[in-house]
Amino acid sequence: MNLLLFIIAGFALYFLFRLLMRIGKSFLGRNFIRRNILAILPILELALWIAYVFWGIHILFGGHIYYEFIVILMAAIIMAAIAWFVFRDFLAGVLLKAEKSLEPGQKVKTPHVEGRIKKLGSRSVEIINNEGGLVRLPYSRLSNEILILPPSGEEKLPHHTVIKPAMEENFERARDAVMARLLAMPWITDPAPEVNIGKSEEGETVLKITYYTYISSQAATVEDKLRGEFNVRHYGSQ
Repeated sequence: MNLLLFIIAGFALYFLFRLLMRIGKSFLGRNFIRRNILAILPILELALWIAYVFWGIHILFGGHIYYEFIVILMAAIIMAAIAWFVFRDFLAGVLLKAEKSLEPGQKVKTPHVEGRIKKLGSRSVEIINNEGGLVRLPYSRLSNEILILPPSGEEKLPHHTVIKPAMEENFERARDAVMARLLAMPWITDPAPEVNIGKSEEGETVLKITYYTYISSQAATVEDKLRGEFNVRHYGSQ
């Protein structure tokens, strides 16, 4: 009877969280609350599954002579599994960076993505793929599968453009806003971009921008973003 109760409770717990995830994705709006609920559900599910395991041990082995030993053993197994899940990417990253000498801007190819390294985090690497998208891969998925490709000669080329944003009544504020947006773009690489207030050939006050990208073709993406987000009136390259 206790075994049957344990099995039924496990099925109920599984289908309960599948239902909650579906409700969260289908009926909640795309807002801050929805994102937080969907982020909390997996953590809550994990906590309840751990509680379920110990509850199952209690109802199945509560009167057993080795009950305490079973509880301690299961707790050790769960703690080891959680520790491995948390630290495996960190350890894999330390080994991978030591063996491959990875650096931001390097061109890499893996079975999952090909592109240039944007950032080396503690547990994952961010790669800008050839389409300009940002891909984050945990180090444990890379292991020995990463291949560093030779530079193509087009990386870190400077791009120059001149814009006249709609918020021209305050060019210092416009300059700061453009700089902040450039720094947030995943396609931008070192050296840091420069945004200066200057004059165009027609004598108009404009913003003169210099920036670098991982791939030369990504400059068009950067300038499209600037044009759309700042309602640029005048747009051109130097």
